[in-house]
Amino acid sequence: MDTIHDEGWIKLHRKSIHSQVFQNEGLWKIWTWCLLRANHEDTWISIRTGKGTTEVFIKRGQFVFGRKSAAKILKMDESTVYKRMRKLENMGNCNTQSNTHYSIVTVLNYELYQGSKNDEVTPKVTPKEHPSNTDKNDKNEKNKNGRSKESDPRVKEFLNYWGESFKRETGQPYPFSYEKDGQLTKDLLKLYSPETLQEITKAFFRDEWCKGKGFDFGLFRKQVGRFISLKGTNPLEQARRELKEFAEGD
Repeated sequence: MDTIHDEGWIKLHRKSIHSQVFQNEGLWKIWTWCLLRANHEDTWISIRTGKGTTEVFIKRGQFVFGRKSAAKILKMDESTVYKRMRKLENMGNCNTQSNTHYSIVTVLNYELYQGSKNDEVTPKVTPKEHPSNTDKNDKNEKNKNGRSKESDPRVKEFLNYWGESFKRETGQPYPFSYEKDGQLTKDLLKLYSPETLQEITKAFFRDEWCKGKGFDFGLFRKQVGRFISLKGTNPLEQARRELKEFAEGD
């Protein structure tokens, strides 16, 4: 069953009564449902992908969408849900990014609708649910050992920076996987400073060859060495890498 936050609240401006969405009863119902579903802060959530699970980064104003569960909770046919979601996209209210395992809906202009993060209540829901019914708003998800998966805050900071760069270039949010991309970032931070990685990110998104290949985070990791050689190596970072290689060789 689809999980809707039953604690806290969202903002709803009175001028909405004059909107085109309000004039259509079914469209209004699914639009307010989207506002209720949208996460109130950036977070990682667990999603089932076949026989396993993956960690996906969901931003404030986004939620994981499943047509079947949406149809059930909204008491609509799946085809009706699909058509109305497409209409909301065409009207500029939201957009949807999909892959073979899940879809992420982004409420456009979420800050305009909901304002400051400090105005909202922080509800908690059960972790590790199906992609069609997951809206995790816990501030700090724990792993099975009770430790934060984001023990190094620089990991999230850099992924946020990289994700924003990707969105500026493509107009779409990037579907991060914490298990994969988080570990790649941790490895990079052992060798390079966050400032250097940000400079490499800028070069990556300007590079025509990378653009032709597609702006994938895995490709970015593979191209770091090339961009480092092009810009020259910071002596301190070169020393850091040499010390790490020496320690690993012992």
